[in-house]
Amino acid sequence: MWQRLAISSIIIIVLFDADYVTAQKRSDVELDDIISSRRVELEAIKKELKLKEERVKILEAEEKQYLKRLYAIEEQLSLNNRFITKIKKQITDLNNSLKRLESRLAVNQEELKRREDIMEQRLVWIYKRSNFSPLLYAIGAEDFLQGARRLYLFSLLNRYDRSMIIKMEELNQSIKSEKSELLKRKNEIINLKAEKETQAKIVKVARKNRKRLLMEIRRKKDVQLREIQQLVEDQERISGIIEILMAKKTASEIEEARAFLKLQGKLLWPVTGKIIRGFGKIRDEKYATVISNPGIDIEADMGSPVRAIATGEVTYISWLRGYGSFVIIDHGGSYYSLYAHLDEILVEIGQLITAGEILGTVSETGASAKPVLHFELRKGKEQLNPAAWLR
Repeated sequence: MWQRLAISSIIIIVLFDADYVTAQKRSDVELDDIISSRRVELEAIKKELKLKEERVKILEAEEKQYLKRLYAIEEQLSLNNRFITKIKKQITDLNNSLKRLESRLAVNQEELKRREDIMEQRLVWIYKRSNFSPLLYAIGAEDFLQGARRLYLFSLLNRYDRSMIIKMEELNQSIKSEKSELLKRKNEIINLKAEKETQAKIVKVARKNRKRLLMEIRRKKDVQLREIQQLVEDQERISGIIEILMAKKTASEIEEARAFLKLQGKLLWPVTGKIIRGFGKIRDEKYATVISNPGIDIEADMGSPVRAIATGEVTYISWLRGYGSFVIIDHGGSYYSLYAHLDEILVEIGQLITAGEILGTVSETGASAKPVLHFELRKGKEQLNPAAWLR
């Protein structure tokens, strides 16, 4: 734009000079008219230049607003997905509790049925012997001891009957209580599933809004250079996080470092896909700039599982503009791995992780229109080339 304006200014000046030479041969009136005309043209160009500059400022302001809205949506997506994950875990816990409750209810109902059968047999026996007198039965014994024994047995039988009735009443109450609790748990699961569906719809709408905003941003102004700057800032923040984590380490990590070093070239891939941006300095032909990639970018299918490359402990989970939702794992010996652009995060800070365990799923974040996992490997603050460590 500046070049076009400069050329236009030069052309106007040249034309102005040529007209001036010619005007020497004309009357003073004609000369004044030509000068006035050129002044009008110059003023028009100045106004156009001012409008262009104002338009650039407007576009830059709009771009900032679009980016803020985009990052707000992505942060909302991250929170919604974490909420959905918590709901899923709660539903699983409730289902397990429901199974235990149903099992206990079945046992109690079976026990109640058994006792009802026994009581039914006792009632039939009593009915058939309605004329039977325990006292006469005891008097008819051969001797006093046998009579006393018969009375004692009848006493035990009566106590057993009373105990049976009390136990049956207790079982009935227990079954009623368990059925009520069962219904409560089922309703809770139904409500949680409904909430999960609501959150899923919110996520779906947010994804559509994200795509729409992304298209608007690309139509208005290319944000590549701004993302490069953001990436540099994020790298500094990640380095700061690593420094904080390193400060907590002890001398015992020397052995851990040696153990992890032996895994070079043997580590699992964090996701199935292909590397679309390698490690280190990369020249961007479109913008004629050189950027430094602290890791590798792996294109994968949306929702692909992201796995831990080795055993370790989850020490950090957060969200940054250039990284989206990300997880950092401490493998010991000051070795850390970072997994960025995650959708659903399935682990928690402090959780011990085994090699190959799923950490989350791949998402679309930032200005990328494709699902891409950004993966980094570091020893302290030193950035390592992940390609040299993976199988």
